[in-house]
Amino acid sequence: MSKAGRPKADVKKEKVVSIRMKPEDYAKVKRYAESSNKTITQVMQEGVTKLLDEKE
Repeated sequence: MSKAGRPKADVKKEKVVSIRMKPEDYAKVKRYAESSNKTITQVMQEGVTKLLDEKE
């Protein structure tokens, strides 16, 4: 019998980052995530990646 549950990810994400946002900024991020069919986490990760890639 196979194991139930989510398959293991290729890259283990073990660090958690928490930020405080103004309610209006959070609302903008949430609207963007919903309109893009993404989670807020995905939007934030993509934003950080974009900023870091531009820096290089």
